[in-house]
Amino acid sequence: MRRHCVCVTFEYREIMPYLVGVVDPNRTYSLRQRVLRPDETVASVAQDSEFDGAITFGACESEDGEILSTSTIYLEDPPPHLTPIAQLAATRPAWRLRAVATDEHRRSAGLGQLVLNAVISHITKDDDAVLWCYARVPARNFYVREGFLEFGEIFPIPRYGPHIVMYRAVDRKLLS
Repeated sequence: MRRHCVCVTFEYREIMPYLVGVVDPNRTYSLRQRVLRPDETVASVAQDSEFDGAITFGACESEDGEILSTSTIYLEDPPPHLTPIAQLAATRPAWRLRAVATDEHRRSAGLGQLVLNAVISHITKDDDAVLWCYARVPARNFYVREGFLEFGEIFPIPRYGPHIVMYRAVDRKLLS
């Protein structure tokens, strides 16, 4: 599996009343704990080494404000059994999307879409890309609305519930 550390400079962009861009992951742990891992502590979320070298995006109302929506990405080839994604990854960088969370009181306000658009803008600045994830089933409709396709059957991830593989090929030229 290919996994790289990517360093990036990305200024916040003001979109509507929100600032969206790359954020320090430390600012996201409380939100991720509340939304994704309510049975764990913030400290245990912060110690997750799976995100070493990843790029974390966030949306907030001010530069030092609370993160209201977040997602994390890193370069990672999909497992070979995820055939359509693996085929796409043979011709373009494959980015894995993880830790997607929006404050429960801010859902359906477009924050997740703003963060996802920032992710897509970042991963396609130099090349076409494929974005893939193990999506929680309750979030499936969000991904479908954002152009993701499903692959395979629903499967459980212990402690985190049912998931489904989802992916989206993103062509740089179509975004220009």
